[in-house]
Amino acid sequence: MRKNTKRFAGNTTHQPSPKNADAHKSLRTSGKSTQRPDEPSSHWGHVGSWYDDLIGQDGSDHHQKLIIPGVLRMLNLKPGDHLLDVACGQGVLGRAAAKVGVQTTGLDMAATLIQAALARREDTALEHYYQGDARNLAACAAITPAVFDAAACVLAIANITPLSPVWQGIYSALKPGGKLVVVLLHPCFRIPKKSDWQWDQQNAAQHRRVEGYLTSEKIPIAMHPGRDDGLTTITFHRPLQAYINTLGSAGLWIDHTEEWISGKMPPHGIRFAALDKSRREIPLFLALRAIKSQ
Repeated sequence: MRKNTKRFAGNTTHQPSPKNADAHKSLRTSGKSTQRPDEPSSHWGHVGSWYDDLIGQDGSDHHQKLIIPGVLRMLNLKPGDHLLDVACGQGVLGRAAAKVGVQTTGLDMAATLIQAALARREDTALEHYYQGDARNLAACAAITPAVFDAAACVLAIANITPLSPVWQGIYSALKPGGKLVVVLLHPCFRIPKKSDWQWDQQNAAQHRRVEGYLTSEKIPIAMHPGRDDGLTTITFHRPLQAYINTLGSAGLWIDHTEEWISGKMPPHGIRFAALDKSRREIPLFLALRAIKSQ
């Protein structure tokens, strides 16, 4: 995950102006890259090996203890089900799904991560991974209409723009009544460069500072803060309404949401109780479940 826990592995070439009010409207795209040679990449192909080493076979602690169990529970997958893993990275979800008898078709723009997913497969009969653009799922021959029981996009959607082609492709791939679960860093509280923790000395309390939320922004993220290597990726902050409205416009109706707190305990000391209270009150992740309309 990026910055220790975040996984922003998506596919971005059409990049709206950060403050463009139409940034989340449905846009048609061929899936061909229009990214300028000097523009930072928003998928993780250029840091794929580093990311694979970081996440490993089973994912970070957040993957293992919170995210993967939460996704499987929200999707209520059963043996024999077929899962579409959009922006699958190196296949952490697919390997977990295979252990309960679920077949996974995973797709990611980053060739290095797909290579890692194929190398790390534990069940070649149930795990299938392909390089492709999440905004043009129909271009992948392995993805055909109305064959998937469920779909997931885990810690990746904030690296993909525009949203509507992604949702439209997932809608087409799902069976009627099929479920989609999207997991992302909580956009209300975790805004790159616009939010952080602050300690209130007078009241002995920790607060979450948020200085911007409604404006959609394209934000470069330094991979190695403090090191002048110029290695960056791109994330796209959007308000919650952007996700809800574009999902609904694509025919994917949200029926359940969960807000997950960090499982990492604060250091023990005189501030422990206050820090743990803010950890338990301000969620780290947002999980949205949507159903394909009949």
